Amino acid sequence: MDKKYQIFISSTYDDLKEQRDQVVKAVLQMGHLPVGMEMFNAGDQTQWETIKSHIDKSDYYIVLLAHRYGSTDPATGRSYTEAEYDYAGTQKVPRLGFMIEKGVRWTADFIETGPAKKKLDAFKKKVSIGRIVKFWDTADKLKYEVFASLSNEISVNPRIGWVRATESVSPQVADELARLSRENKELQDKIVLIGRNDALEKIISTLESQQAKIYISMDGFNATEYAFSLYEGFVIVSRAQFYPEIEQFLTPVIKLLKKNPGFEGVREIRNVSPLLTELYLLGLVVSDQAVNGERFWRLTDLGKQVYQRIAYHTSAE
Repeated sequence: MDKKYQIFISSTYDDLKEQRDQVVKAVLQMGHLPVGMEMFNAGDQTQWETIKSHIDKSDYYIVLLAHRYGSTDPATGRSYTEAEYDYAGTQKVPRLGFMIEKGVRWTADFIETGPAKKKLDAFKKKVSIGRIVKFWDTADKLKYEVFASLSNEISVNPRIGWVRATESVSPQVADELARLSRENKELQDKIVLIGRNDALEKIISTLESQQAKIYISMDGFNATEYAFSLYEGFVIVSRAQFYPEIEQFLTPVIKLLKKNPGFEGVREIRNVSPLLTELYLLGLVVSDQAVNGERFWRLTDLGKQVYQRIAYHTSAE
């Protein structure tokens, strides 16, 4: 398994640009992932949180030290580089130190004096305690030391690291993941089906609780309003949906009406528009146009589902 590690590189910035570049090259040549936050404003809490998150995700930590302590946090007096070093220690990230050898010629502007020099010496002593520190005099020597030390640390202290998704899963785990994926799909389908059935039941309940109006003729001329359950009206329309003149299909309704007192003389259905409008508002029917140009009412996909649900209930009973 080709595992890659994330390496956090910490140092002061202006004085160690060339050296940092060589360390980055060493890490890349080893096939790992170099990261680092050389410059940040300690007063910027968001930036510090970003740096900590990078350290949290890193497998190893490298600190480079020359003759600068670096800019400090006014609140603590501690340099930002030392703050990174200390935080890596609290997170149990293995730390490797690389210090410049004594006597190496160095730019005077990049050499600390006074209190900053004392802080730098104390920091170097802290880095040296409990671990082997490597020394360097040139950027090339530093690159070699990083390559050798990091390789040894990885060998004796392997970390979690990163691997390709295709390489990180054994055949057994892959089979288990596939099984769980199938079960998850089945459960999702059941949830969708239950939700759909609940929605259909609510629509059916609405149909049963509301009334539909149609207009009938008792004498062939005058229209009289008649109301019955929207549920009954929907069933009738569902069976008559392909008839251009839906009133012609309502003979069963006329026979039913004739049995009611006061409606013995009903002759025809004059208008079912109120009924169809109610069903349209529920999204159960829609007006469409046939090839010959005639308009007719048909069930929507939702209407078909509701009708199938009603038919299922009826057959079950």
